[in-house]
Amino acid sequence: MKILLKNCKLIQGLSNIIIEDDKIIQIIPCSHQATAGWEHKTFPSRGLGTSFDGDFDQIINIKGNLVIPGVIDPHVHIRDLEQSYKEDWQSASESSLAGGITTIFDMPNTIPSTINLENLNLKRKAAEKALVNYKFFLGATNSNFTEIGKILKSDPSDIAGIKIFLAGSSSNDVIEKSKIEEVFKIAKKYDKVVAIHTELQECLDKWNSKIKEKTILNHNKIRNRECAISGTELVLKLAEKIRNKLYIAHISTAEEIELIRKYKNNNRIFCEVTPHHLLLNESILEKVGNFGKVNPPLRSEKDNEALWKAINDGTVGTIGTDHAPHTLEEKQQEYSQAPSGFPGLETGLHLLLNEVNKGNLTLEKLIKLTSKNAAKIFDLKKRGEIKVGNYADLTVIDMNKKWKIDASKFKSKAKYSPFDGMEIQGEVIITIVNGKVEFFCSLPNF
Repeated sequence: MKILLKNCKLIQGLSNIIIEDDKIIQIIPCSHQATAGWEHKTFPSRGLGTSFDGDFDQIINIKGNLVIPGVIDPHVHIRDLEQSYKEDWQSASESSLAGGITTIFDMPNTIPSTINLENLNLKRKAAEKALVNYKFFLGATNSNFTEIGKILKSDPSDIAGIKIFLAGSSSNDVIEKSKIEEVFKIAKKYDKVVAIHTELQECLDKWNSKIKEKTILNHNKIRNRECAISGTELVLKLAEKIRNKLYIAHISTAEEIELIRKYKNNNRIFCEVTPHHLLLNESILEKVGNFGKVNPPLRSEKDNEALWKAINDGTVGTIGTDHAPHTLEEKQQEYSQAPSGFPGLETGLHLLLNEVNKGNLTLEKLIKLTSKNAAKIFDLKKRGEIKVGNYADLTVIDMNKKWKIDASKFKSKAKYSPFDGMEIQGEVIITIVNGKVEFFCSLPNF
């Protein structure tokens, strides 16, 4: 299969991209002679000018729209298996493609949880219907270190890393603080990333007993910022000692950012921020209710400002959506019963594109945050950049398209969002995974 994408707006200028099978084989700067008169075709075509030789099975005129590397989302809860009613690999794939995402990493707190080879193989089987690239996180418990070591020694190719939860979330085990160092040593031995949810359970329990009024408006108090800050400091100190790759998930507070800056001289320490912690704060909860219930909680406007500063100075390396789907009925329960989390695959990139259009984020920074840095951190070979020899994971974007987020039309099974109704400028129109057009949005002007 040979595909020509013509008139692609890349960071370096207008170019034509030639894909053969799953790889990019040529990137050629556009010239009037080379591109004039070409039309969109889905059949072999000859005579395309002296710059090109051979037939193309498909020619797509990108018409000067932006093309970026396919998004790599390191933080996704696919569900499936016993929670397939919330999401499965098919619906998550379709949701990813609509959001310009070509690679996803699945978290281990599923039912059953990904803590041993038997459960990992169940997940591997379920993931066969995926339409995007994927890897799995292994969940660390207080007693499965030997099992993790065996998996990483025998067949680690589809393992993104090890996930540690310092607080309860769905089906995961809360790991004891005394066991964290052992996990770090295993990860270092096999050169795998340890991703951590750093809120400390004992601290959460303390604040839960202190705050008597259990409502969504007090979620940020019940899951007090102290709990995330203390957990983050704990794992940073350990990582400095062990020198393993540490990836702190969904940073939410200004204090954590300051801690990470302090320890960032260790070039094996990385952190992620979510679009919702970057763009929302607890003031929206009166409007959206439990649709904004998430762990860690939405914090304050000052925390938003601190996260933006960390984005701009490079302290934050990646954006993870923390896509965490539940049914609408579950989220509409009263606060104490409603699960935390909401879908993010279809909104994540779009929210950032909107920030680019507003002048708050550069395209270069967007690409680093959504693909390039994740590929480096997780050692994804030949992904995360548009260059010859790399896999053809590409996202085409109409930066001028204005539209509103409508959660009822999500491809995810979770039809709700705290961003529902938000006006956006910038929309994904084509998503290509390993050289195959998996998503094509028929727009009037395309």
